[in-house]
Amino acid sequence: MFLRAGVFLITLSGLVFEIGLTRIYSATIWYHFAFVVISMALLGWGLGGLAVHLLKRTWPLTMEKAAAFALLYAVAIPACLWILVRYPFQIDRLPLYFLAPLVPFFLGGMALSIVFDLHRAIAGSLYFADLLGASLGAVSVTVLLQTMGGEASLLVAAVAPMAAAACLSQRLRLIAAGGAVVMAAAAVTNGSTGLFHVIPGTIKAMRRQMEERPGSRIAQTGWNAYSRIDAVEGIGPPFLARLYIDSDAWTSILPWNGRLDELHELRDSYRALPFRLTPHGETLVIGPGGGSDVLAALASGSRKVTAVELNPLMIQFVRHYGEQAGDIYNRPEVEIVYSEGRNFISRTDRKFDTIFLGFVDSWASVASGGLSLSENYLYTTQAFRAYYDHLSDDGVLVILRWDMDIPRLISNSVALLGVDEAAKRAVVLKEKRGSPTDPSQMLFMLRKRPFTPAETAMMLNDWTMANPFIVPGRRAPPPYDDLLGGKKSMAAYEAESPKLVGPVFDDSPFYFAVERPWGMPQQIAQRLFTWLLAPSLALLAVFSAFGKPKGERVAPYASSIVYFASLGFGFIAIELALLQDLTLLLGHPIFTLSVLLFTLLAAGGVGSSVSGRVAPRTACLIVAVLGAIEAVALPRLVPLLLPLPLAARVAIAIAVIAPLGLVMGMPFPRGLQSTGRGALPAPPFFWGLNGIMSVVGSVTTVFVALTLGFQAAMLVGCACYVMAALVSRTALPLA
Repeated sequence: MFLRAGVFLITLSGLVFEIGLTRIYSATIWYHFAFVVISMALLGWGLGGLAVHLLKRTWPLTMEKAAAFALLYAVAIPACLWILVRYPFQIDRLPLYFLAPLVPFFLGGMALSIVFDLHRAIAGSLYFADLLGASLGAVSVTVLLQTMGGEASLLVAAVAPMAAAACLSQRLRLIAAGGAVVMAAAAVTNGSTGLFHVIPGTIKAMRRQMEERPGSRIAQTGWNAYSRIDAVEGIGPPFLARLYIDSDAWTSILPWNGRLDELHELRDSYRALPFRLTPHGETLVIGPGGGSDVLAALASGSRKVTAVELNPLMIQFVRHYGEQAGDIYNRPEVEIVYSEGRNFISRTDRKFDTIFLGFVDSWASVASGGLSLSENYLYTTQAFRAYYDHLSDDGVLVILRWDMDIPRLISNSVALLGVDEAAKRAVVLKEKRGSPTDPSQMLFMLRKRPFTPAETAMMLNDWTMANPFIVPGRRAPPPYDDLLGGKKSMAAYEAESPKLVGPVFDDSPFYFAVERPWGMPQQIAQRLFTWLLAPSLALLAVFSAFGKPKGERVAPYASSIVYFASLGFGFIAIELALLQDLTLLLGHPIFTLSVLLFTLLAAGGVGSSVSGRVAPRTACLIVAVLGAIEAVALPRLVPLLLPLPLAARVAIAIAVIAPLGLVMGMPFPRGLQSTGRGALPAPPFFWGLNGIMSVVGSVTTVFVALTLGFQAAMLVGCACYVMAALVSRTALPLA
């Protein structure tokens, strides 16, 4: 029982540390690089196993050593956090931010590998404890982030491996107990002592803007599983405060006395222009943030405003300013709905005169279990269909963004309505003012019915603060003229553009991925390959070349490499694809992450405990079949299930995940039971191999999803399980 408890506590800590550190990286570096944490975690676990494999030949393994590495892992967690505090992020420190989390996971991987090597006969029950700990860690980290914040959550994560060391060794119990008390005390008091308080990097907007305004100060800070939010006061008029999401994307709170007749400046502003098309209408604002768009709607005469906000912390921060902000979110004509915008619009039966989305993207990462892959579903063609269907007969969809968004917004409109109808209903305006520090904004409007000549004349002649860019009845500038005029197909329009400008669909909802050829910026793609994929493949090649026991046959050894590598790659690919499909069903990636990881890992733990009853080949084939069915069915079923209540959708998600997780938990522990004999190295070798292939699978899944979609990514994962099934009899002759 103590042995299983030790494994349980190490993996529970690993998930809390992993996801908590992802949130910190998103708030301090840049959300694109949050994948570093997950990748370093997977690589660290794997390298720990490979290190044990190499050392055991001259360094006998004992449970005392496993406990010592668990203790070192616990100490390395606050050490990693201290490095991030001591050295705030700068571009030249990026390698440090890659390496800092690698050390704790490496030490944790060594501890687990020693345990699995010494007790391979009960690998199934140990793997059950492993997955159960990870599943509970995935759930508990959400609570910890909400109640204690990012830094304190990491300190709490260090308590569990201290307890694990105590479970694995009697000699270390006193030291481990003392360390656990110290870590718990540091976590509880961190808010007042500020000993571990990370500072946003120099590339973050909050830090830059505060340095430009010496009188600014952080009035309050809040963490939850969605993001970190900082309220900064002293930014200058006309703002009461500015709310920064993960230190970068921001939204402002305006001072207001609550009287609508004194909002004339906002009523006459550029962002309020669309409300002139639907006076006294009912408005839906998706992502209201600090409330500027809600105020613009009220000032323009909207009789009711429904504000759909995903992050409750945002509403809490605005309400904190009370009467200074006009109690905007407590007014009777303003209804607050806590939901993801696409999910809400797909479930409601209401019609709106104006649906308004103003810069609805937080630039905050979502830990997906492999990489920060998850994009929101607000800007796909299917989302446009949902908005369009929920407009009144005269209603208009309004998207406020930058001019770089024009190509894809037009493409989505054409994909939704066809060229002829899109040309009659789509309008693009550009704000006249603008400067290098405050660039002009872009208004995109898509109306339920065609714009009339009188309306287009009003936009051309009376809306003096906007430059018309695309207006029905007027020739659009190139390349939109040929597309909207029917002279050029969508394929030709896409092919001739230096950027990716085609419509975006739910299967690959990467609206912001516009850089050729992969969608992501070339710099990020190169770093993914240079710093993650290439080193992982090199490690795989080196250890595969020298891992075979001397004098043994090549065929079983090579087959075992393919078997365990396929499991590592396939598991992460299926997990990522499931996350994306179920995010739309449940409404938010963080909530989906908790449900997915808890169910997948817990079910996998149950599967591992009964893995001896199912042949590895059979289990792998069942995974492939179930995964392929879900890959084909989920994209079609999820949109139909959105109107159901949340409880029903959660139940369906669990029903989808659990059978797959149950069978996915069987092949790995069953394979470990056959290792360490004949041509197969001991368990630590394959533990490391599995971890390295998880990194390779994560990175590869990024490129597959960006180019071919998540359905293809999941089918690739299923193919890996087919490969594992094909080699299983040669790789595991005793299984």
